[in-house]
Amino acid sequence: MSSNQTEFQGFVLRILDEYIYEMPSHLLRMHPDKGPIKTIELVDRFYLRSYYEGTVKEIKEDDIARDEDREDAILRLIKEKLQYAILSHRWVDGDTETSFQYMKPKGEDRSLDHRAVGSGKLYAFCQKARQDFNCLFAWCDMCCIDKSNSSELDEAVRSMFRWYRNSHICITYLSDTDNMGDLAKEEWFKRGWTLLELLAPLRMKFYGKSWAPLSESKNDKDNSILQEISRITRIPEEDLRSFQPETNRVREKMVWASNRRTTRVEDIAYSLSGVFDVSLVVAYGEGKRAFYRLMEAILQRYDKWEVFCWKGCCSSYNAALPADPSCYAPPHNTGEVGDEEQMNNEQYIIGDRLFSLTNHGLKIKVLLLRVEKAQETVVEGTHGSRRRVTFSQGGLKDVELTCIRSKHEPQAKWAFGIIDFWQRYDAGDGKGVLDTCKKSSPYTAFLLSYHEHASPDVRWRKEMTEDIVHVWPKDHLARPLTLLYL
Repeated sequence: MSSNQTEFQGFVLRILDEYIYEMPSHLLRMHPDKGPIKTIELVDRFYLRSYYEGTVKEIKEDDIARDEDREDAILRLIKEKLQYAILSHRWVDGDTETSFQYMKPKGEDRSLDHRAVGSGKLYAFCQKARQDFNCLFAWCDMCCIDKSNSSELDEAVRSMFRWYRNSHICITYLSDTDNMGDLAKEEWFKRGWTLLELLAPLRMKFYGKSWAPLSESKNDKDNSILQEISRITRIPEEDLRSFQPETNRVREKMVWASNRRTTRVEDIAYSLSGVFDVSLVVAYGEGKRAFYRLMEAILQRYDKWEVFCWKGCCSSYNAALPADPSCYAPPHNTGEVGDEEQMNNEQYIIGDRLFSLTNHGLKIKVLLLRVEKAQETVVEGTHGSRRRVTFSQGGLKDVELTCIRSKHEPQAKWAFGIIDFWQRYDAGDGKGVLDTCKKSSPYTAFLLSYHEHASPDVRWRKEMTEDIVHVWPKDHLARPLTLLYL
């Protein structure tokens, strides 16, 4: 072997070592290589590296196209060889029978007999991975994560999106579905982690409760089944087909998660960290603080006003941030944000693009309009009494809102802090503008109450409402912007 070949092989093995750590820390190895599966063995990355070392050494420089980056090409070729299937499913009674502790090596007994109690779903998944997709390795959250090891659990939660993205195929088991007509009632679409598992894989195959495929396609992401899934989830087909994790479109993505639930409250945040491409330290036991930390991480990289376009209960840690994704609702006009973005790029800044979380709260500029409480009634609801309040201001149409946990003095002072005001790029007067001629939809605002005995910089406080606060100006308005700490 020439020195050039030796150098190239060393380069290939370095990329292999890097990619091995992009893969799950444990995988299932099905035995034998061909025919019906007799045993399923839990293996680690060292096993995987040893198993594939000889295979990746077969990669030659001639395999790389002239116009392809050398490192990217080698990584692509390695991924083609290191293929694993991954399972997406909903946990049900019996899944714990095949836990990591049950599967881990015990002396010479290193494998699971497919006839073992509770292994039916696991065995069926592995059988599909082998028969339908020719995979020798597979991953399943039931038994491939050592949840007693905090560092391994932390890595798994942080890496989940990448593990699903790198899989050769995501086999999705829908335990409530017999055929396409049952999809809308499928519980899988209501779980928190399955949002990530739907978006991350590039190739998916859906199976019903008897493990019959729901379509004839090898990859359901290239199939008409996506039209039905898009209708059920309200996720655009393009995102279902080729989603890219980014810290953008926060309101839209939160709406995708708004009707989903998780067994552990922290998983609401952890399951979304990969969708938004942010990193969170895993700390089970922190409760709803996990979602606050997710929002905190998002705000460090996001500067669009629509992140504050939510309703309902606020976070216990900051009144300007929502308690969970259910606070977000789809915009009435789906083209609203896009139209404003176009205007934003051409002539105007929309809202304060420099807002930030500080030790005094959310620092943000708003167009502040003082309002009067014109009428108030008490409304009884499923969550107790609510105050239905009408606010009026000479330059705005009256706004009727249902306030949550709102108890104030009769002479309390109120204001709307409009967050999606317009400001021209070339404006030097520090004023925000509300223009009825150029905007066909309402402006969005915080409902603010004034507390004169508080510190000067935090006297205005955001109030919780059951509706997003929308205001309609009667005429063109221009006001100096007000800096708030909420």
